[in-house]
Amino acid sequence: MKDSRIPEPVLVAMSEGVHIIRAFREHLGYSIEDLAVTSGLAAEEIQNIESGLRYNKGYRDRIVRSLSLPVGILAEADLLGAT
Repeated sequence: MKDSRIPEPVLVAMSEGVHIIRAFREHLGYSIEDLAVTSGLAAEEIQNIESGLRYNKGYRDRIVRSLSLPVGILAEADLLGAT
């Protein structure tokens, strides 16, 4: 996956099998608890998402806003099978 909006450390983590949300979260210095607070999701929900369980678009949008990611970045990754 080549996207100029994705920082190199995130791309490296993803190439090692790390879920894109976890890769971005760790790159930005957020703990699961931090992301839970800022997104309004439960820490367990975030752990499930990062483990590869399916999640709805509303969750994705909340996470994108919480991490200040480019709009559509996770949807594009979903289409490419990168999550």
